[in-house]
Amino acid sequence: MPAENAQDCMTGFCCAPELTQQDIANVLAVLPSGLASHMPIVAFRGKPAALPDELILASESLLRLWGAKNLAGLSLFLLGAEGGCSQRLTDVAANLGLDAAPAIETLHFRIGRATRTITFLCRRTGAGRGPPLFAAAVLDVFDWREEATSLAAPAEPPTSRGDVGHGNEPLELGPRKAALPWRPGAGSSRESLETELARRKAEFRELSAILDTAMDGIAVLDSQGLILSLNRSGEALFGYDQNEVAGEHFASLIAPESRGLAKAYFEGLKSQGAASLLNQGREVLGLARQGGTIPVFMTLGRIGASPGGGEEREARFCALLRDLTHWKKVERELEKARKDAERASALKSDFLARISHEIRTPLNAILGFAEVMLDQRFGAIGNQRYMGYLGDIHASGTLVMSLVNDLLDLSKIEAGKMDFAFASIDANRIVSECVSIMQPQASRERVAIRLSLSPALPNILADERSLRQIILNLLSNAVKFNRPGGQVIVTTALADAGSAVIRIRDTGVGMSEAGIGVAFEPFRRLATASPSRGTGLGLPLTKALAEANHASLSIKSNEHEGTLVEVVFPPACILAE
Repeated sequence: MPAENAQDCMTGFCCAPELTQQDIANVLAVLPSGLASHMPIVAFRGKPAALPDELILASESLLRLWGAKNLAGLSLFLLGAEGGCSQRLTDVAANLGLDAAPAIETLHFRIGRATRTITFLCRRTGAGRGPPLFAAAVLDVFDWREEATSLAAPAEPPTSRGDVGHGNEPLELGPRKAALPWRPGAGSSRESLETELARRKAEFRELSAILDTAMDGIAVLDSQGLILSLNRSGEALFGYDQNEVAGEHFASLIAPESRGLAKAYFEGLKSQGAASLLNQGREVLGLARQGGTIPVFMTLGRIGASPGGGEEREARFCALLRDLTHWKKVERELEKARKDAERASALKSDFLARISHEIRTPLNAILGFAEVMLDQRFGAIGNQRYMGYLGDIHASGTLVMSLVNDLLDLSKIEAGKMDFAFASIDANRIVSECVSIMQPQASRERVAIRLSLSPALPNILADERSLRQIILNLLSNAVKFNRPGGQVIVTTALADAGSAVIRIRDTGVGMSEAGIGVAFEPFRRLATASPSRGTGLGLPLTKALAEANHASLSIKSNEHEGTLVEVVFPPACILAE
């Protein structure tokens, strides 16, 4: 808080000679504003044994006045460079029924959550990291007696009491008047003060409860990275009580291998002066008290005054510390599952490759001899029945070979081992050739195929063999699941978005929305399909081949209304003329 405003928030303040405005500001900057607004403080330089008599007398008067008339259950804090206290002030406190703390280690903190701040003040001053001044008496004034009467206070602050002056001029101390508490404003009332105090206490308790119930660890840091407070989740995460780490650098909670990263993150936030670095947290290793490291995701944010603003109070920062132990375990399990799946897929592909080879070798021999006998190359076959049997053998062998080839291709695509030769392809030419190949089958099924090719369609980047297989599979399905007298309409077009589209529409039996999902699953066949037709691999293989060519395959269909299949090559696959 600015030093010139210090007197506006102090109910009573006594200070030693030579104590400057900046010294007072340094003390008040360490104390929370709610605490500093309602407590008398006696501050001095040096050791308690060197206290001037006038300061001791002022402290006695202050203790007697506040302890005897206004306060219940007071706690007295006597802090010094060596942790000692004036015996004279200790005796006064004991006579007044106050709790006196003869050393820093045995201080009785009774200011609620302000404990961590006072602890921090003790550590800063005791370790020589802070300004050369100490609080000789800090009184807890949060608990007022209901029956107590308000103090009479002058309308204006006395000029000889040693209040904060202007600039860096030394502050003077009066022998007795300095100990008298002063409340600003002649019209201030006991009721308004109590109401404001109760409101602030309620807000403080609410915020403290929120922090303590948070699942993540939350640490408040000063501008040097020293810990001011740590919530309960943070205590549980690292195994430390907040009073044990208050005043320590936050890097003491970070494992050595991550400290450099954590410090660089903190310094970067300080130098930028931003309120926070959103989505720029750091994954670090925390250091547990009982030993070992903890994976932690740390996010820093500024919660105090920004540099360059009107506030002279140093900025503060909030460190959000999320325990990643569970997530790391899940991550390891997912990685293991992924590797197991890849291993299983590789074994499946290897198995299919071996089986396919073992099946195709004798199957090729069967097909070859069947063709030779059908051609009667070595003489006529006496009985025409044998010719029919040979035709059945050749057709069945061809079907089995097609099934083996489809199965092998699908396993290769899933394993990423399919070889593609991408080149500039005239899609209109491939579509036209495939329609010509399917015309005989369509004629046998009494299905008409109509073709409409766009002359504006440019070449596409694709694998010719797989593109030909995609179109043949789709045309085969359109003819196979059509009605006698039905139609298959094949078109190509260049879409407005710049993509190349191949459409195949039929007037066949169609599919329901659920049926479309079934059709894309390997070895699944629709109920409308003939048991003797298809293996359930055609459409899944076709979709896999389309995606391998960086295209998308979609189906729109309704039962008894036909089916529309679209193969879309994105603009990235379109080659300029």
